[in-house]
Amino acid sequence: MLPKYHYEVRFQKPGRKALRLPFTEATWSGSRQEAKRTLAVKTNSGRDRFWPDMNVEEGDLLELISYFSGPPRSLFTGMVVDLGVTAKGDINPVAYDFGFYLLNNDVAVVSTGEPADQLLRRIFAQHGIPVGGIGAMPAVEKQVIRGKSVWEAIADILNQVFRATGIRYWCWIDQGKVYVGTQRGQTIQWKIQQGSNLLNAERKRSIADMRTVVRVIGSDREYLSVVHDEVDAANAKRYGSLVKVIEIRDEDRGNEIAIARQELQNLSRVKEQASVTSLGIDDVIAGAKIEVYEEITKLQGVFTVFGDSHTIRPGYHEMKLDLQMEVNGK
Repeated sequence: MLPKYHYEVRFQKPGRKALRLPFTEATWSGSRQEAKRTLAVKTNSGRDRFWPDMNVEEGDLLELISYFSGPPRSLFTGMVVDLGVTAKGDINPVAYDFGFYLLNNDVAVVSTGEPADQLLRRIFAQHGIPVGGIGAMPAVEKQVIRGKSVWEAIADILNQVFRATGIRYWCWIDQGKVYVGTQRGQTIQWKIQQGSNLLNAERKRSIADMRTVVRVIGSDREYLSVVHDEVDAANAKRYGSLVKVIEIRDEDRGNEIAIARQELQNLSRVKEQASVTSLGIDDVIAGAKIEVYEEITKLQGVFTVFGDSHTIRPGYHEMKLDLQMEVNGK
């Protein structure tokens, strides 16, 4: 027996009362690699003169509300950025949450080599973006950041931290505030398993992006000098020589072996991808941890959700989750 799903979509014009928007399907989605969460709504008003004229416009607020358990709960609030209209008269708005402002503001800032968390706070303050929380992080290289969006700058900074430490930090928006950390907080760890709420599971392995050698070269623009080669002998023997070239700055001379070793550790893995489709759970979005049990794919254990796509129809809710297969928070 299916759970008794009940959802409502509302839209609101500036200074006006929110109105219910009848819909046939809503897709609520996001990813750890995307700045914003998205709500795409399909209506089916057609040419029926008895159907209310919603008059949704760009810039209106769109909200997804769940009545699934307990009192009404807002799952998403965002601004309409795309608006589609069909010949049948249907209006199909697409809204982004406040991560939209990370995408549409550009950065001009000079890094003095301070810790990454301090640099990020400066960038957010420059654009008036409220901060909910940022974990302590190590220093990043001195650099001038310009011509990039706030989101692109965040991604570059967090990738620098990952290359230096092997620890993956993420950025997300929650309740209109920005957070940076290794894991989104949660109070319940949900379970998805065959014979219960699991509908499908998929898993694959790939060496398409593998490298077995990291070659470190100097930063001299006129002469090419190879400083160090770090080799994964076992994988190079099995898969062949797959070379990644990285350039080392003068101030990092002496650390080339550690840098190459960390880079090779990140690149020499067999990459795994997995996804599950199940009955929908409101709390399970990108960054959440879930338990999965499925025999054929051998997906058994606790995984972090890398990306999610929730499909909601009247009385029904299904979600497809891409699982993060890296371990140790990386």
